[in-house]
Amino acid sequence: METVAACNLCHSQAIRQLDREYNFCQCGDCGYVFDSPRPTLEEIVAFYSQDSKYDSWVDAAAARDALWKRRLHNLLPHRAEGNLMDVGTGIGQFLHHARPYFTDVQGTEVSASAVRVAQEKYGLQIHHGRVEEMGFSPESFNNITLFHVLEHVPDPAALLQCCRTLLRPDGVIAIAVPNDVLAWTSKLKKLGRNLGLGPFKKFSPVLGISRAGSSKEIHLSHFTPAVLQSLLQSAGFTVLDAGIDPYYATAGLRGAIDAAYCVTHKAIYKTLGINRYDTIWMVGRRDAGEK
Repeated sequence: METVAACNLCHSQAIRQLDREYNFCQCGDCGYVFDSPRPTLEEIVAFYSQDSKYDSWVDAAAARDALWKRRLHNLLPHRAEGNLMDVGTGIGQFLHHARPYFTDVQGTEVSASAVRVAQEKYGLQIHHGRVEEMGFSPESFNNITLFHVLEHVPDPAALLQCCRTLLRPDGVIAIAVPNDVLAWTSKLKKLGRNLGLGPFKKFSPVLGISRAGSSKEIHLSHFTPAVLQSLLQSAGFTVLDAGIDPYYATAGLRGAIDAAYCVTHKAIYKTLGINRYDTIWMVGRRDAGEK
């Protein structure tokens, strides 16, 4: 575990604890919510490199195909002509569907097991490691995607600066992250926890979020739409599109319910500009000039 001494987004040291037991802190200046103490990068890589970590993705391939096609549909109206880099690509399922729409597709992934599955299932040669360490030349890509990646990395601002460097002028970046600070589901989990209900014991009584590593994921950051937009802009991007990420990967009756819930929140966002869904979607274009 490591302790965060200053905000990774704005570098302020005005940090306050939101929940000491669950390690949740918040920057008093920019509002960014994060874990501290938190698992180290080495712990995160080991966690996601477990041999069985992506078995459920493979087992639910059809439902996850539909998920990736929805994200691709949301990206295509904003894409820049040319190639695509998917950072934290997992088993490469998005790249598999994106291939026909780009001149070339590449991906990076820290999980050794995911890289192996991407090769075996989709014939993709994924770069194993962090994009910051790959040695790509500046302005190598027209499009970069980070789908549910930014919440896992120790320094989100540094990663976005790296992506800006790798993008060509007018290059496009698409991001999806959880909206767990503001989501209605988090409010319900918080209520269940405070009522002492058994299924909700793992959630923070303050935020309704589980401790990093106590579920299937390790999240170090907990974004809101306003914080994510400010981060993108400070990294040198103009926001082109914002909304919710249709992240569900279910089928049958559960899939129909999840789809209806997603559509409802899309309508709320379109009419009121309020996002209380489980996820955030944002697309930006690299600003001209040096950063």
